[in-house]
Amino acid sequence: MGIRSLGNALASFGYKFGRTGLEAIGSAPDGLAASGAFAAWGGGGGGGEEGSRGGGGGCAIGTLTLPLGNYTFIVGSAGADHDVDTAGFGGAPGRSHNGGGGGGFSGIFSGDLTPLTFKGDGPGNSEDPAPNRDTAHAAAIMLAGGGGAAGQEPTANIGGGGGGGTNGDQAPPGQGGGGTQTEGGAGGPGNAGTGNAGSKLLGGWGPSTAGSGGGGGGYYGGGSGGASTGNGVEAAGGGSGYINPPFGSVTLTTGDPGRDPTSGGAALPGSPYYPGSAGQGGAGDPNSGVTAGAFVIGPYSGPGSIAVTPPGGSPSPVPTSGQAFNTAGKYLLVVS
Repeated sequence: MGIRSLGNALASFGYKFGRTGLEAIGSAPDGLAASGAFAAWGGGGGGGEEGSRGGGGGCAIGTLTLPLGNYTFIVGSAGADHDVDTAGFGGAPGRSHNGGGGGGFSGIFSGDLTPLTFKGDGPGNSEDPAPNRDTAHAAAIMLAGGGGAAGQEPTANIGGGGGGGTNGDQAPPGQGGGGTQTEGGAGGPGNAGTGNAGSKLLGGWGPSTAGSGGGGGGYYGGGSGGASTGNGVEAAGGGSGYINPPFGSVTLTTGDPGRDPTSGGAALPGSPYYPGSAGQGGAGDPNSGVTAGAFVIGPYSGPGSIAVTPPGGSPSPVPTSGQAFNTAGKYLLVVS
């Protein structure tokens, strides 16, 4: 667990598409702002085919001040089932053979970044181009990391690492590394191939040669498990959380690693802002119990007001008492 804090926000940023991707185009005026409680939980990591558990999503809870302008927030996808290739939101990679997919990060960014996919890696290469991910990474305000997925292995007490938190949790014993504040988690070792490292926003996608778990998405994603023949571990690390200090004060907490019988739980489920089911790691086949992350706007005050446009929907005002969002996807938030 880690805590980072510093005064009020001074400015927010806008973005446009340029020749190299999204480019900053200046700052919004000071003055109007919305200040209050905000929270996020990363998605839970997927379970492995033979019974192992994914790690629980991390959380970020605190107070933010958002000046007048546009913002994008992401609700991270639940880690994919071991037989689902599709990558998810929040940098969640698809599965690799019989390992699960990593959970996606949840959190908020400066600017209208909704043209980006915010998807993870996978067979369809659905992730955003690196220049756009670089710009989104630099615009991060507050993130909670996704849980790492379990590999195919049947060992009930060795599963995916929990999402961050300041750092994501490494999968034991010595498998996919957790994302940190400066780099993605390393890929785990394996006699059939080394796992892929995490990177900015993306969990590492498992090698295509065996049943590796995918890393959780995060400020920096967790590394995938290594590929092994037989009953190798193959579990993945969780992604890291993040707070950009000028926007507020936030506590970052790591989710539970995937251990039977009751682990793989989301961080801080007793929080008054916890929406009831977010960030749970999945268990085995059919990946039972896995849940997406959540983004929560708690009670806030003006003079600015908040409106949110959900995926495929229309703008709707958020009451000053707050509102929780737990459907995976990308949302536009406007302070006016």
